[in-house]
Amino acid sequence: MQKYFIRHKLQVGDTTFLSDSDSEIAISQNLLKIEDPVHIETLEDLFLAQVVDIKPASIEVEIIEHIGERESEYKPSITIIQSLSNESKFNYFIEKSVEIGIEKIIPMESEYSLKKEKQAIKDTGYWNKLVKDATEQSRTIFPTNIERPIRIQKLDTLDFSDSVKICLATENVESISLGKFLKETDMNKPFVIAIGPEKGWSSKDLEIFKNLGFNFVNLKGNILRTETTGLVIGSIIKYLKGEI
Repeated sequence: MQKYFIRHKLQVGDTTFLSDSDSEIAISQNLLKIEDPVHIETLEDLFLAQVVDIKPASIEVEIIEHIGERESEYKPSITIIQSLSNESKFNYFIEKSVEIGIEKIIPMESEYSLKKEKQAIKDTGYWNKLVKDATEQSRTIFPTNIERPIRIQKLDTLDFSDSVKICLATENVESISLGKFLKETDMNKPFVIAIGPEKGWSSKDLEIFKNLGFNFVNLKGNILRTETTGLVIGSIIKYLKGEI
């Protein structure tokens, strides 16, 4: 039985479409016919479905039975807290995050961010469209989840328990090289990575991360731009986790 992933919530009786890429492959390879059973997974549930329509570019299925829930709650392997930057840079960061498999992004207003939280909230619809398009292109199993933008002062309301928390800091603070830190870290744990704006963190920002138990790390070599730093660190961690 063919298995497919659908990102949104479903229930018995719903009809929905396979992703564009899944539909294209199934049609071109003649994998499915009308009335064929298929296995459908979402982030939370497992379903039995049946193909009800096949068009030149899409396949429609009907959910006929709830098989059960996932055995364990899905937890993102890597979450990036990204300081808000201008539109082109932040959009680039989102697209590439989806491609390399960053599971969760928290847009954040820090003291030197180029955009405020209230302004960024208006961009969330477009961000989700970027995620959808990039997910279709990269065929990511778990689409990137973009949280509602938040101010740095509200980070203490989020649950980062049992996570490895690191903050990239080029400022004059006590820090450890990323390579050395990762050698001494349990790579099986989820990671939360905080990346600042191009102007850097303020002293108030750094105090907040210190109080939240973040470890300050640095990179050797050139200073990277804000839209590429999280991608580089995220890729390194995913590689060491065996996820890329």
